[in-house]
Amino acid sequence: MSQDSQSAQELSLSYEFQVPFYDLDGIQMVWHGNYVKYMEDAREKFGAKFGFEYLHIFNSGYVAPVVDMHLKYRASARISDVLQMTIKYIPTRAAKMVFQYTITRPKDNALIIEAETTQLFVSRSGVFETSNPDFYVDWKKRWNIVPNKKH
Repeated sequence: MSQDSQSAQELSLSYEFQVPFYDLDGIQMVWHGNYVKYMEDAREKFGAKFGFEYLHIFNSGYVAPVVDMHLKYRASARISDVLQMTIKYIPTRAAKMVFQYTITRPKDNALIIEAETTQLFVSRSGVFETSNPDFYVDWKKRWNIVPNKKH
């Protein structure tokens, strides 16, 4: 099958993790800032699965800071809760990476968090990239990524 006749893939990853004691706040719930850490963990796992690790970006001459983040807290998680993280890559034409996240609690189907982050490519000399770096173009081709019209 040729590259042109393949359909675009949706790149996503889901996994479960247990809330550790040290992530709780004084009222026995996961402290709100720890959800950002969980999202970072998801991006690292995504990168490992799809060949887009931060070290690959860095070795290509760039860094990819988070420049925009939106979180909607829907319910609270507590100690020993088993949560499911889902991260989804949102294709875009621009020189940026957009990810959507959901965190749920499978035992009662509670939606804990909905979130989205945007990362831009910045050269290691500090210049924001306005066009897709070659390594990013190659990665998109590898996974047959077609940009979303919204992003």
